[in-house]
Amino acid sequence: MIAKLLLIIFYILAPAAVLWVCRRVKVLNKIGPVLTLYILGVVVANIGLFPTDPEEHKAFTDFQDSISSILVPLALPMMLFGCNFKKFSLGKSLGALIIGTLSVAAFVVVGYGFFREHLGEEAAMMGAALTGQYTGGAANLASVKQMLGLSTENFVVLSTCNLIVSFFYLMFLMGGGVQLARKIVGKRAHVEQEVNLEEYCDENPYKDFGKKSSLRQLLKVLGAAVVIMGISVGIGTVAGGGNGISMVALILSITTLSLLLTMWKEVRTWDKSYDAGMYIIYIFCLVMATMADLSSIDWHQSLYILIFQAVIIFGSLFVTILLSRIFRIDADTAVITSDTLVNSPICVPMIAATMKNKDVIVTGITNGLAGYAMGNYLGLAIYHLLLTM
Repeated sequence: MIAKLLLIIFYILAPAAVLWVCRRVKVLNKIGPVLTLYILGVVVANIGLFPTDPEEHKAFTDFQDSISSILVPLALPMMLFGCNFKKFSLGKSLGALIIGTLSVAAFVVVGYGFFREHLGEEAAMMGAALTGQYTGGAANLASVKQMLGLSTENFVVLSTCNLIVSFFYLMFLMGGGVQLARKIVGKRAHVEQEVNLEEYCDENPYKDFGKKSSLRQLLKVLGAAVVIMGISVGIGTVAGGGNGISMVALILSITTLSLLLTMWKEVRTWDKSYDAGMYIIYIFCLVMATMADLSSIDWHQSLYILIFQAVIIFGSLFVTILLSRIFRIDADTAVITSDTLVNSPICVPMIAATMKNKDVIVTGITNGLAGYAMGNYLGLAIYHLLLTM
């Protein structure tokens, strides 16, 4: 009992400590909190701190699994409350979003066709999870994992390989990819909307969470998320038909109900909800990492997973750029949309700064939120498509 209590405390406090260290250590800041948490979790899981007796180990793993199963359904509504589609600009932004998501889906299918024999029994689940990842973000990857029952080992491998490939993707964009896209498309965005870049580059979004106003808001966010999760558990239980909770029905119900709630004006004023949900995702990543047994990972298979993800990321980027030229979408809008789908809205300011075009930040973040909202649906659709191949 004491060991489990200590583990819970570790899960809650470790992300805060990692965020604090990342802001002060340049190397870790470049790596990012997600990868740092994965590294920390994997180290903790493989240095002999956890029970080794088979029965005790299983009980401990079941406890960790129970924690992880609660975190994603709780985090999803919080993150989706941040979606304000009234700010969504139609026309070129919507066109770039459609092209970007279809390009990701297309290369998931193409990559699956080439590599499925090397990806193991969960190849279709991996394709679906990566569809969610590259149209939304880590939360979608976690959601699809729970919907379809992807193993923890493969989840950790997907997450780790994604961080490696995404790093090279960002280096490519900042090292000349933006200029190459402008040459191919031949146009650059010019939007007459001034945006304060610093608003989206706050190094510590949690710095004022202790204020009374923030705490009141967080209680509302948490209450709404719990209510939505409760309703969705009921829907999932009914959909399960006596065979337990249907994770597909659960996750899709949470997504749908959360998006409907964003129509309420007050919900759209909850500016702390996304960061609160992201913190829970940080905890989830740490929990998943502490469940990873390195001795059970197939490293040969992991190489193919890495290549599979590289095909999806870079393939979808170049197709998005080429189709943007055909459909007269400017290069900056195309690139920022690809970036936000692959890396989530967090990386939008970084690429906008590389472009020296802060006007694309709104488009990038809005498209990223839209992709995040559709990621679970698209991931599930791609899963069923891959099963037919």
